[in-house]
Amino acid sequence: MRRTLIALLLCAPGWVWGAGQPLEGRWEGRIEIPGRETPVVVDLAQDAAGAWTGSIILPGLGVKGAPLANVAASRDEVAFDLGNVLSTPNDVPARFQARVKADGLMTGAFVQAGNAANLSLKRIGPAQVDIAPRSTAVGRLLEDRWIGEFELGGYPRYVTLTLANHANAAATATFVIVGKQTNNLPVALVTEEGSFLRVESPTTHVNFEGRFVEQSDELQGTVELGTFELPLVLRRASRRAS
Repeated sequence: MRRTLIALLLCAPGWVWGAGQPLEGRWEGRIEIPGRETPVVVDLAQDAAGAWTGSIILPGLGVKGAPLANVAASRDEVAFDLGNVLSTPNDVPARFQARVKADGLMTGAFVQAGNAANLSLKRIGPAQVDIAPRSTAVGRLLEDRWIGEFELGGYPRYVTLTLANHANAAATATFVIVGKQTNNLPVALVTEEGSFLRVESPTTHVNFEGRFVEQSDELQGTVELGTFELPLVLRRASRRAS
């Protein structure tokens, strides 16, 4: 699946509010990809230890609150990348570099795979950095191997999701989809809130979100394949075999 190039940006000292004014803030603008300008919102903040953190929103690409990686900011320049949010582990991360001009606008370039696009942003308010979610433990009834299937392009895809808790740590998952080939998806996030479970593989843009229904002993939900969502019901493998 072809991913649209793009990425990020961030801030540097906004216009001069006074000596030592922090660089943090919310910046809004567009990445000028030829034939398709892409809106972008970037939040940048500095913590008590002086480290920079941030997040990005790319409405046209379904990215909301993705964390920035390798943020480096100086007096009037900033650089960062998005890690694997819009790429795979084999790709060089998309990189952004920009400078704040005397008029308070931030301009620069987004570079990925040898392609570059200009961008221009303005500061619109205080930073609203989205904190990256962390995995949690899952309920005892979910610790098991779950199987199901869905259809894509006229062909069945067989899913196996295995959930496991660990002492004094969050749950982990193995997430395998078998179609014409076997795909063992790297899982970065496992969360359960109430009866709702979410498993994310951001490097492959494949996620599962579902609700545990104790009466039927099923995980009823959807599998997200990029921008597509398809219904998927997972059933406990041990009961299927019995």
